[in-house]
Amino acid sequence: MINKTPCIFFLCILLFSFDVLAVSKRPNTDILVRDILIIGTNQTKDKLPGSGIYVDSDQLKKQNYSDLNQIASSVPGVYVREEDGYGLRPNIGIRGATSDRSQKITLMEDGVLIGPAPYSAPAAYYITNPSRLNALEVLKGPSVIRAGPHTVGGAVNLLTRPVSHKDSLEIDLTAGSHGYHNISAALTQVNGSFGILLEGLSYGSRGFKKLDGGGDTGFIRNDVNLKVRWEPLTSSPQEFVAKLGFAEEDADETYLGLSDDDFQISPSRRYRASQLDRFRSEHKQLHLSHVIGLEDNLEFKTKLYFNEFYRSWDKFNGFIDGPQAQDVLIDTGAYTSAYGTLVGVRDSVVGDYTNSTIDITDNDREYSSRGFQLDILQFNKFLGLSHALRVGIRYHEDEVRRRHKLKGYLMSAGSLIYDDIVRPYKTDNFAHTSAVALYVSDEIEWEDWTLNFGVRHEDIKGSVDNYLLDINAKNEQTITAPGIGLHRQLTSCLSMFGGVYVGFSPAGPGRSGADAEESVNQEYGVRFVGDKLSGELIAFKSDYDNLLGRCRASDVDCDIGQEFSGGSVEVQGLEMMAKGGWKFTDLLTVTARLGYTYSDAHFKESFLSQFSQWGLVNFGDELPYIPRHVGRLDISFTRGYWSFDFATKHQHEMREVPGAGPVEDRLHTETLTSIDLAVTRTINKKFEIQLLIRNVGDVAKIISHRPYGARPNAPRAILGRIGYQL
Repeated sequence: MINKTPCIFFLCILLFSFDVLAVSKRPNTDILVRDILIIGTNQTKDKLPGSGIYVDSDQLKKQNYSDLNQIASSVPGVYVREEDGYGLRPNIGIRGATSDRSQKITLMEDGVLIGPAPYSAPAAYYITNPSRLNALEVLKGPSVIRAGPHTVGGAVNLLTRPVSHKDSLEIDLTAGSHGYHNISAALTQVNGSFGILLEGLSYGSRGFKKLDGGGDTGFIRNDVNLKVRWEPLTSSPQEFVAKLGFAEEDADETYLGLSDDDFQISPSRRYRASQLDRFRSEHKQLHLSHVIGLEDNLEFKTKLYFNEFYRSWDKFNGFIDGPQAQDVLIDTGAYTSAYGTLVGVRDSVVGDYTNSTIDITDNDREYSSRGFQLDILQFNKFLGLSHALRVGIRYHEDEVRRRHKLKGYLMSAGSLIYDDIVRPYKTDNFAHTSAVALYVSDEIEWEDWTLNFGVRHEDIKGSVDNYLLDINAKNEQTITAPGIGLHRQLTSCLSMFGGVYVGFSPAGPGRSGADAEESVNQEYGVRFVGDKLSGELIAFKSDYDNLLGRCRASDVDCDIGQEFSGGSVEVQGLEMMAKGGWKFTDLLTVTARLGYTYSDAHFKESFLSQFSQWGLVNFGDELPYIPRHVGRLDISFTRGYWSFDFATKHQHEMREVPGAGPVEDRLHTETLTSIDLAVTRTINKKFEIQLLIRNVGDVAKIISHRPYGARPNAPRAILGRIGYQL
């Protein structure tokens, strides 16, 4: 149940808007009330006293990705770890913050926290379907304190399609390799000050992996959303938006990979032990927002939100009382019996639970999050200086109910047969968090200087009821994190900026004595903005006092949600962004966009950790899953009604365990370089057709060994698309 105080406050704001400001006719004004939390546009980004990227709808349409990993890869400072080839559950990291299920970055949809339970269980098992996006914002540096709770790396704001001010109809159809299909439609109806947007989306694939003995390896996602916008006729511009959404997924997805030898022979193979793996989920949301501009210098944004997410994931989880599946796949010769059972060429032996009985666990979870937030922006003059004062407050609650049920299965003639043994729950708990967050920032302009002071404060209360052990644990965290950023316009085209801030990521609920993850983050950069060419070069450094590792269901020898300290860590690197456009003739235009990130991350302490992703760590060891080099080059050629878009992506090999010396000496992912091609033909103002080729060279590399064996990126796919707009 949502706390009544924020609800009453929200109603007071609405009554104030009508009672004080209501008039019969809106004056003729060009004031536009923008409901965007972080940056807004590339124009406002160019003067940001910190680093941030705004990816607009035109850029998103060039390749028409339905995979958030691919979209995010265009942003410097961001690295991704692919998992299933379709981006169903993205792993996104920013500037050293772990990419593991995007749990150390702040994820938002239209300025509202969108993770299933951002405080209690921040792993992003749900994310906005990328086909619905109208734009993407990524904020790094001191300004990220406006978008907590996870600020050690940065924030990602997913902006969905707005309700337009005219009637429209858009239909988009895509189909191609591996049974892939993506069908979407958006209908907008406008009647005076009211506008209604209805969106429907269905996409899926039969999957590119081949299950031994046959079987499904694909997925299907359905998504329906309704937005209603009302702009009442008042003396000050204001807007009410109600958003209602429902999404569901049914995927035959698994964590089980291959041995390296089997990967080299057939990277798209799946073992028989994964034949029962299935992920099902439902997501419901209700978001209410109000924004009003008072005169020319004061703006209020009010949001009330509710999200509910349910998932059930039956998946291979190793052997009951047997060897670790990861060990089996690393050295199949030492575990021939267990390997034979995984592959399905060896039947389980009744009574021999050591190597024979396969653990299929249903990770059943229910999440909910709800809250209220108010953001105030005021422009004023004080002592001859221009100030943009921002104040924000948010009350948030979220919770997760975990019921992880273990079942044992025997391999028999290549099929998994339930052993009829009733076993207790692996995990049975309920976690709840309530948090009050407040931020204040002041952006001061004087001649060519812009100075941004800010501070974020969070008061967090969490609890966990462990029903297996009949234990209740509670904790409280109070965090205050300041930041400062500076921007200097050197010439009309050239500027420099820098900043420092304290980043944090809260510890989980009920973690008595556990400290939050904290870091001191610095950045220094130069930015050039010209008519044909623009870009920026940024050096960054993050010093972590207390790196946290969080146990997930796929980790071994730990309890889900258990946290481990990695001590002091240093991350430093370099980001480069450049883009330009050139018109060679009246018909031929060329645009290019280059992003590159260099990262160096290492532990500053030696220790032995029970966390399976760390283990024995020596001073100076590099962190896992942080690539040294990540880059992407997008080139577009437009001639008349034709457009040719090339995206070349590169991600360097990554360690999967801490270490020093050659990466190849220990468990690691492989360097992946791939090219995507899009050819677009505009037929007329209503129709366009597009040919999309993903992974043109059909490159197959190991993108992860965790949790159970080598898994591949998606192979080459050829897609055809038709777009209609009325």
